[in-house]
Amino acid sequence: MRRFENYIFGVILAVCLCSCFHTSDVDRVLDQAEICLSTAPDSAFVVLDSLDRSLLNTKKLQARHALLYSQALEKVGIEVYNDSIINIAIDYYSSVRDEENMLKARECLEHINANALLLAPNDTLKIQNARIIEERYMDKRMLVEKDDRIRKIIVLSLILLAILVIAIRYIVKMLKNRPDEKAMSVIRHRLSVLDKVIASRISSDQKLYQSSEEEINVLMEDREEFLCSTKIVFEERHPKFIAYLQEKGLTDWEIGYCCLYTLGLKGKDIGEFIQKKRHYIISHEIRQKLSLGKHETNISIYLRNLLLDLER
Repeated sequence: MRRFENYIFGVILAVCLCSCFHTSDVDRVLDQAEICLSTAPDSAFVVLDSLDRSLLNTKKLQARHALLYSQALEKVGIEVYNDSIINIAIDYYSSVRDEENMLKARECLEHINANALLLAPNDTLKIQNARIIEERYMDKRMLVEKDDRIRKIIVLSLILLAILVIAIRYIVKMLKNRPDEKAMSVIRHRLSVLDKVIASRISSDQKLYQSSEEEINVLMEDREEFLCSTKIVFEERHPKFIAYLQEKGLTDWEIGYCCLYTLGLKGKDIGEFIQKKRHYIISHEIRQKLSLGKHETNISIYLRNLLLDLER
C-alpha cells in the first residue's frame, strides 16, 4: 500500500511539473520571431503559425503570441478585418497595465479597423481568406483549452485518488485494532460504490456514469438501513463518539441520524432525506436524551463539537 501511495504522489508531481518545462523555450522562440519580424517577416509568420499552442500555458505567453502573430500578418500582407486575435493581447496588457505592449497592440487594432473600412462588401475572396486565418487561429486555441481542461480533470482525479488511498489506509488501520466483519462488509460495500463513482468521473463513458448513479441510489434507497449502516461505519472510525451516544440511550437509528449532522448536514436536509413527518419530533427526542434544552444550542454544532472533543 505504501508503494502504491508513493506512486500516486509521484504521478501527481510529474504532471504538475511538466507544465513548467517548456516556458523558457517558448520565450526564446517568440524572441527569435520578434527579431525576424523586421528582416524576415515570412519566416517569423511560419514560426508563429506552426508553434504548438499547448506550450502557451500562461496568459502572458498567449498575449505575446497574439500580438506578434497580428504584427506578422500585417508584415506579410495578409489583411485581417476582425479584432478577435489582437483582442487577446489587448485584454491582457490592459489588465496588467503594460503600456509599451498595449501601444503596439492598439497600433495593430488601428490597422485592422482601417482594413475593415476599406473592404468592399462584395470582395468575398478577401473576406473568406481573412476568416480562414481567424478561425484557424481560434480553433487551435480552443483545442488547447480543451486539452487543458482534460489535464486539470486528470490532476484533480489523481489528487482525489491519493486522498482516498490515505483515507482507506487509515480506515484499514483502525479496523485492524477492532476487527468486525459486519463493519468491514458495510465499508467494503461503500468503497465499491465509491470506486465506481471515481471511475465514472474519470471516464467519459455515459453508461458508466449512469451505473454509478444507480449504485448510489440503491445504497441510499433504504433510508432505515442507510442510517444504521452509517452508525456502523462511524463506530469503527469514532468509537468514543458512538459509545457516548449509546450511553445516552440513543437507538442505532437515532445514532445514524446524529452521524448525518456531524457530516455537516442541516436539520432541513436530513428531514428531506429521511422523508418522515416526525422529523422535528425525532430531533426533539434526541435533544432530550442528550439533555439539551429547546433553545440551548444548535444540535448540529453540538454534535460536531462533541465528536471533536471526544477525539482529543
